[in-house]
Amino acid sequence: MHIKVAPSEMSSHGEPVSGQVNTEVRADRAMRRADRLVERGKLREAISTLQSALRFGADPCTCHLRLAKVYQTRRQWPEALSAAEMAISADPARLAAREALITLCLDSRDYNQAIAASHAVLRMSPRHIGARDAIGAAYVGLGDLPAAMRMVNDLIRLDPSDAAHRLKKALLCQHQNEFELSVEEYERVIEMAPDTETAETARQQLDQIDGCQIQSIFALSAEDPLFRTKILHDVNQALRERGFHLSELGRLRLLEVCHSEWEEADLDWSPKRYH
Repeated sequence: MHIKVAPSEMSSHGEPVSGQVNTEVRADRAMRRADRLVERGKLREAISTLQSALRFGADPCTCHLRLAKVYQTRRQWPEALSAAEMAISADPARLAAREALITLCLDSRDYNQAIAASHAVLRMSPRHIGARDAIGAAYVGLGDLPAAMRMVNDLIRLDPSDAAHRLKKALLCQHQNEFELSVEEYERVIEMAPDTETAETARQQLDQIDGCQIQSIFALSAEDPLFRTKILHDVNQALRERGFHLSELGRLRLLEVCHSEWEEADLDWSPKRYH
């Protein structure tokens, strides 16, 4: 008695491959079931299902990447990092796996490994913006702001039209108390991308810088009548002489408040009073 085998169940040599087909189907079903479990928040079951998908022969790189994501959601950093590294081992040329490892390193605050993983990406893709951005973020995490600044300047050189890079530079300047440079960069961000969240962040930071300096300016002007007079006659020169650096809007705010508060005061000060 002869049993006919359907063409879809035959190999190129005429041998049945139903077992292989069934395994592939089971792997695909396991992957889809894992996705549904993740959507429902059943992460532990999703991990178990993804591990089953691996045993059924699912693509190891894809499967390990999904495991890394689930572990990341559960904040199981060692497991997440291990899964990302296994994804890279399964497919070393796949940038998505290396990018996932960088993200996990930053999220878990393993900044040295983030830098190493980013350099590995740059060896594969020398103009990779995300890798450079990650290196800058890692240097900030390590407290090495000059190194972070070098990386931001590199990003600006490679992608000068992206206002986000300028915003990062402005923030770094502000953290290093380089207010003149930070004000210039924030104003440039607003000019480059006026109707964006990036510009709104720049405006908020400028408002903070201006506010702190204006308080100091008023405190100094109360002690120094000459400085107060100079502000009304030449605000830019007066501020430069004392090391203040306001934005254009900040200078307007300063003058508006000065005129409203000082117009009734006796500003008829001059050196002749000392003669």
